[in-house]
Amino acid sequence: MTFILFPIVGAIIGALTNQIAIKMLFRPYRPIMIGSFSLPLTPGVIPRNREKIAANIAQTFETKLLPSSEIHGFITGAHARRAIEGKVNEMTGMLGPFAGMLDLLKPKIVGKILEGIEDMANEAIEHGGALNIRQQLEEKINAMDIAQLEELILGLSRREFRHITIFGGILGALIGLVQAVLNQVILSV
Repeated sequence: MTFILFPIVGAIIGALTNQIAIKMLFRPYRPIMIGSFSLPLTPGVIPRNREKIAANIAQTFETKLLPSSEIHGFITGAHARRAIEGKVNEMTGMLGPFAGMLDLLKPKIVGKILEGIEDMANEAIEHGGALNIRQQLEEKINAMDIAQLEELILGLSRREFRHITIFGGILGALIGLVQAVLNQVILSV
């Protein structure tokens, strides 16, 4: 009976404590105050370090997944040049016999358009710009309700967190088995 009961109790305790630990990453959302003192471990780790976590997520995303330089390169690179040259050719082609007179001006027209796009892209990527990926992500994460942030993180990692809970149960069962063996050894002495 000991070899069944101890591992079962250990598995339940291990799984529950891991599940609680995962919840405690987020909960409680706000500090619990007793007078002017905050209870330890409140708020949860993620609400308490939200700004730092948002900055790390945004930095990782911007440097590893979608750097502003790639966006800038797409907007101002060879692909954009070909598209603009094509549109300028299309526009001048509609001028009929006068189109030939503009052939010398086409490179200057394309250059000026690309200059404007370059300026716009640089402005958009700078701090405060619409395409500053790091800043945009950081602001959006910090603006999220903590429950939404919890759902976002848990939604992305639900399977992994489930594995942590299962691992806690297995580890608890093994500890329970060791306790049962030690219990039998001690009782037989």
